[in-house]
Amino acid sequence: MFVQAVIEEGVNDQAILLPQQCVSRDNKGNPYTWVVSPDGKAEMRFLQLDRAIGDKWLVTKGLTAGEQIIYEGSLKLRPGTAVKAVPVTQAGA
Repeated sequence: MFVQAVIEEGVNDQAILLPQQCVSRDNKGNPYTWVVSPDGKAEMRFLQLDRAIGDKWLVTKGLTAGEQIIYEGSLKLRPGTAVKAVPVTQAGA
């Protein structure tokens, strides 16, 4: 005999999923990302991650809704670097 079951996990409508490409780790292994501050400067933000969902990380602490994340070019950044935010365009979107 076989049984087919559907298990519903908890759903968090306020969850933040961050592409794994945006997350780096420091020398101690702590995850961080770069955000654009309100005055247009790069700011390093340490994160608390829960788990990977596909190719994204589920962020539990460190970000709030509406913040702009730096997706590319993070190797050239230093805290306080002036940046210009441009929306990411995805192929087929």
